[in-house]
Amino acid sequence: MEHHESKHEKTKAALSSVLWSALLTGLKFAVGITTGSLGLISEALHSGLDFIAAAVTLYAVRVASRPADDDHPYGHGKVENLSALGETLLLIITAIWVIQEAISRLVTGDIEINPTIWAFAVIIISLVVDINRSAMLYRVARKHNSQALEADAAHFSTDIWSSAAVLLGLICVSCAQFVPEGSFWHSALLRADIIAALAVAFLILHVSYDLGKRAINALMDGGTSTKTAEIRERLRERMPTYPVTRLRVRESGNKTYVEMEICAPKDLHVDTAHDISNAIENIVTDMYPEAEVLVHVEPGDGDCPLSRELMVRHIALSHRFSVHGYALACTPEQGDVLFLDVELPPELKLSQTLVAVRAFETDVRNRLGIARIVSHIEPDSRDFRTRTPLDLPSEAVIRETVSEIFRLHPEAEFRTWEILTSQDAPILLITAGISEAQNVHDSHVLLKRMEDELKREMPAFGKISIALANG
Repeated sequence: MEHHESKHEKTKAALSSVLWSALLTGLKFAVGITTGSLGLISEALHSGLDFIAAAVTLYAVRVASRPADDDHPYGHGKVENLSALGETLLLIITAIWVIQEAISRLVTGDIEINPTIWAFAVIIISLVVDINRSAMLYRVARKHNSQALEADAAHFSTDIWSSAAVLLGLICVSCAQFVPEGSFWHSALLRADIIAALAVAFLILHVSYDLGKRAINALMDGGTSTKTAEIRERLRERMPTYPVTRLRVRESGNKTYVEMEICAPKDLHVDTAHDISNAIENIVTDMYPEAEVLVHVEPGDGDCPLSRELMVRHIALSHRFSVHGYALACTPEQGDVLFLDVELPPELKLSQTLVAVRAFETDVRNRLGIARIVSHIEPDSRDFRTRTPLDLPSEAVIRETVSEIFRLHPEAEFRTWEILTSQDAPILLITAGISEAQNVHDSHVLLKRMEDELKREMPAFGKISIALANG
């Protein structure tokens, strides 16, 4: 639905541009030929190319909206860049013709212009139309990240300045009749129209250079260094423990394709690696909503610049368990003290647990030079299995127990509850409402306390989770 609306709005903008270009081209040619104004004739040719460019843009926008297929796995967005390059070539041809004609008139002295009220009217109308048309195209181009429409908008924005230059030339020619013939000022005023035409031509060449450079960059997958730097910086801020070792960004129309390689511990669980990849993809799509992101996780080795925290997680995985709650305190008395939460299988005997944890702590001290490690042991939160199979309480008992716990904690408001059946053990999922003024720490402590109380009352559930309700 969103794609259809985008296509409709872009097509509507491009079609509007075609119609206005056709109208202005006809008016400028008619008045330019009647008055003999080179400035107006050059403007008419410029508008004629605007019409062709607008028609090409309309076609490009429609083609670029087609979905990707086997022959075009990255979609058809590059046709917008081809359209922009075509506009550039047409503009350069126009500018060259205008410059040649202006020089010819200056050399031969063939200057015969009859400015009329119609000439002024056409230029003023052109100015008003171009201002509105350029603003409309820029708005739609930025909204849908369309390079073809943006090129069209930049193209038409030059019409504003070129029309203003021609208007100035016509005013100067009109003023020439009030200056004595043969004087310097009379000659200068008569040639003002030609000077205005040259100004238009050089403006066209300047815009052509910018448009052509951008189009060629896009066609050659260049010009994305800014996005690449922004993505690297954002990931450095948000995911510092997983360094980006390779990053490639390419654009095709309004789509951005991002491919990257990150470094992670070689013992990382597949599901954890998948979660990390999803987190990185979400960070990039928050920056560029139209981006398609592919993340490759590379196992870390001696050349991978792992952070200290990631090294601790890596060492823990080599000991076959996970850690969280990493906190490093620098003390003057004992040096660096590392605090960790160690997750171990719930069925392990404490004697086995202590042996595993002490071996891990020794490994961390030897490899990272940390003076002291304080480990808090807790059961693996991913293990939902109950130690002994128990019968689930009835719905009435569940409802009564949940109501009692919420009565004891009025800060939380009960919303819903449901039982999820997993292959390991049943899960009780509860949603609750908490005041938005509550901070993260207090709400976490409250919900954790309630979960523990419910688990003591109903041990048959492998897991009891209280989630915040929407609204």
